[in-house]
Amino acid sequence: MVLAPTMLAAAVLAADSIECTPWGGAPVRGTVARADACGVVIALEGGKATVTLGWSEVRSIAPADPSWSAWIEAGDAARRGEQRLIRGDAALAAEAYERVTALLAGARGECVQIAWLQWARSLQACGRGTAAALAQVRAIELSADDALPPWPADLCPAYADQKEAHEACTAFDAAPSAAPRAAAWSALMREVAARQAGVEPKPLSKPSRGAARDDVMRRERLVLEQWLDALADAPSTRQRAREALADMLARNETPVRHWCRAAIGQSLMIEARAAKPGSVEARRLALDAAEQFLTVVACDDAAIPMLSATCAALGAQALDAAGDARGATTVRNRLLQEGTSP
Repeated sequence: MVLAPTMLAAAVLAADSIECTPWGGAPVRGTVARADACGVVIALEGGKATVTLGWSEVRSIAPADPSWSAWIEAGDAARRGEQRLIRGDAALAAEAYERVTALLAGARGECVQIAWLQWARSLQACGRGTAAALAQVRAIELSADDALPPWPADLCPAYADQKEAHEACTAFDAAPSAAPRAAAWSALMREVAARQAGVEPKPLSKPSRGAARDDVMRRERLVLEQWLDALADAPSTRQRAREALADMLARNETPVRHWCRAAIGQSLMIEARAAKPGSVEARRLALDAAEQFLTVVACDDAAIPMLSATCAALGAQALDAAGDARGATTVRNRLLQEGTSP
């Protein structure tokens, strides 16, 4: 049962004594001072102390108000999702967190945002990069302006083929957001995918005044804006964007640098395809692109399986374009051995 938003937002008070048993802890007895989508606050018997528990920490609670049922079920699903992530079962973790987000539909609070972030993490571990990015945008939409989640650089909009990019573009088109920051991210991600898919671009709205100063994700936003230029029609625009991205490589932390390298590599592949087929110049550009892609794959600190796999696939394509069929086969065999998508 999914509760109406007004019911989810309301605090639940109970005068009757209850007994609550947390996972891994002793039972506590008292009265419910507050209950909402994210948990329960219990005023302990015989004193003024309180205990606050998230629903994922609650093993049992009795008597339970019927209006808590969706919250309790969501907490149980969140606990199972966390356990499955820990043991590496990303597919079942994704199912669990999808259930959490459905049960908490219409609710607000940090626990709801965390559920969407964990769903994004699970989806990414399954190799479902676009779905993960959409979940991340939803988490941003649910966050307060003063508590924005960091945008993880592993949700990088690099695609191994046009079909993938087209599917991502369509997905972002179908997921508009009313929240300004989430809408800006969704539009940027859509445009980067559109350039790779060969889809008609859309005009991007200008950032609001003060965004350059206040936006905690401004570095990644700058990379995406330069990425768009790196895939532009005009060679001079692509060249300037690659130079800007190369400058960012020296000024940003490792995850953001992966975005820069993916963008530079894709831009260099455009140059390679524009050069005379079979020429020294075409081969050099393709090898330079392969170096960018495979540097991401080789980073020990990457810990970003989806982007690493995408860059490996792109690197193999670049090696093929450079005439290095043996190197391309080696990279593809590594992908098969590791069982990584795509």
